[in-house]
Amino acid sequence: MPIRVLLVEDDEEDYLLTRKLLKDNPETTFEVTWARTYEAAIEELEKPYQAVLVDYRLGAHSGLDLIATAVADGFAAPMILLTGNGDYNVDKLAMKLGASDYLVKDQITPQLMERVIRHSIERKAARAEQKGSELALSKSEQQYRQIVEETSDGIVKVDLDLKIVFVNRRFTEMLGYEPSEMVGASIFAFMSAAAKLSATRSYEQLSQGQKVAADGSFRHRSGSDIWCNIAGTPLLDADGRHIGNLGVVRDETERRKLQSQLMVSDRMASVGTLAAGVAHEINNPLAAVIANLDFVADAVTQLLDDPRNIPSQALRAELKEPLDDALEGAHRVRLIVRDLKLFSRSPIEDPKTPVDVDAIMESSLRMAWNEIRHRAKLIKCYGCRVGVHVNEARLGQVFLNLLINAAQAIPEGRAAHNEIRVATRVEGDHVLIDVSDTGAGMPPEVVDRIFDAFFTTKAIGVGTGLGLAISQRLVADMRGDISVESEAGKGTTFRVRIPVTSEAGLERVAPVVKAPPLARRGRVLIVDDETLIVRGMLRILGKQHDVVAVNAAKEALAMCVANVKFDVILCDLMMPEMTGMELHAELTRVAPDQADRMIFVTGGAFTSVARQFLSDSLKEHLEKPFDPRNLRAIVQRYLR
Repeated sequence: MPIRVLLVEDDEEDYLLTRKLLKDNPETTFEVTWARTYEAAIEELEKPYQAVLVDYRLGAHSGLDLIATAVADGFAAPMILLTGNGDYNVDKLAMKLGASDYLVKDQITPQLMERVIRHSIERKAARAEQKGSELALSKSEQQYRQIVEETSDGIVKVDLDLKIVFVNRRFTEMLGYEPSEMVGASIFAFMSAAAKLSATRSYEQLSQGQKVAADGSFRHRSGSDIWCNIAGTPLLDADGRHIGNLGVVRDETERRKLQSQLMVSDRMASVGTLAAGVAHEINNPLAAVIANLDFVADAVTQLLDDPRNIPSQALRAELKEPLDDALEGAHRVRLIVRDLKLFSRSPIEDPKTPVDVDAIMESSLRMAWNEIRHRAKLIKCYGCRVGVHVNEARLGQVFLNLLINAAQAIPEGRAAHNEIRVATRVEGDHVLIDVSDTGAGMPPEVVDRIFDAFFTTKAIGVGTGLGLAISQRLVADMRGDISVESEAGKGTTFRVRIPVTSEAGLERVAPVVKAPPLARRGRVLIVDDETLIVRGMLRILGKQHDVVAVNAAKEALAMCVANVKFDVILCDLMMPEMTGMELHAELTRVAPDQADRMIFVTGGAFTSVARQFLSDSLKEHLEKPFDPRNLRAIVQRYLR
């Protein structure tokens, strides 16, 4: 295939001579195009030639002008300068401008011409290939650097002395430094003492040519630890010698935090389930204890007040006071169990309802009292006369976290000299709850991070650093906010702001009321699978009413179907075989008047179905253990 050559020559004789030299070459065929002027050559250069022979003299222009213009326009084929004599300076300038070679006209032979053209084409092709490789390499390096810099993992390279020789942007961001601050420093400068010990073992494995994958940590500029998964690879030179190590560092801090939160949540859920079950199991025997103590106390009171008996003061104290103390103790247990049920409720299953802020604070104080009483005096300033529409268990958890936090900010042993103050009030359309302590207080740098998850100033084992972070999230879910004011040496105040509810009504738990005068003797049905509860209720109600007691809901249903009528049906909510809820459904169908007479007595609606039933049915219910006076008053109300 002929080589296409453009010959730029203003002298026709020289053109003919040069063309003859090209044609006389037996090894290679050339296809020659002649351009006589500079302007004609410029036009021809737009065509695809494999080589260009340029005469030095071209009228008003020179061959050097043409070479410079062609190179500037990106002409790719080799350009060879033809000169009349060997002027070194001209030749040197031509090469500088981009000529591939030059020939002196009176020294040209067909073989020399062919060789110069062929070599020029080959060199140009080689340079083009090399340039392409260089561009490809540059592009590859650029892509590699982009990958290294944009990856979500940190990358660090160290030499055999463990000096950092390279870090990518992600690794510097991970630790809070600039690259210039890290390169040249020891990798150990960014580790805690414990992390250094672990890393030393890994570097020993790397020095033996082993790859390493391990969990470890680096020390952030702020002083906090960044937990990581590190994949280490030994770096070798062309001769296989170990020259350093490469580490790919994945930040596991957030994953570990999330894992810890899930573990804490899981433990809390387990404790909540256990607490709900324990509360239910305690309530039944406790209800029997309170009912029977109240019965005995009433009997002893009647005996001692009988004018026919003249007991001594000593006998009165010996009998009456222990019974009163036992009743007071039992009622305190009742309050503790009630509070335990509040804090064991699932936030998911327990819906938002209008709640009494002061009552929730009282429950929280009882739960935290053991932490408070050895450290500080408790001062309560309640001024909240409105409700808030929140999840009761979650609000209780927030209060409990703040109270425990306040207590633990004060050392034990000087309770008379310290105080914890709780205050509630209404301000505009918000309820404000303050929890203050006279503890050590906090400096500004601690206050700034106090709501960060896992941040704690407490000793190991005392706190997880999650309490305040969780409280902030819970309050935000209530459309409220929580803030803190603190000064080192002067104590701390946490303030919770929650919108006032526009909804009315609280849970329909029967309140303790004074019994009205006896209206008439009524017929009462007791349905409960706990024999102790049944006997206690019989003693409470048996003197004033005709009481029938059964241990199974199916027996109660059979009597109602048989048209046996009752003024009041006191029914346990959770029973085997048939629950109180199922009995209510059946009575609604076959004896609706009797269904309307049902009052539910429960040791704890600890299933979502039971809670939903009490919420939807609008039926009042008694919480076990109940106050005997309350039970009598409710029965009397149904007889009016």
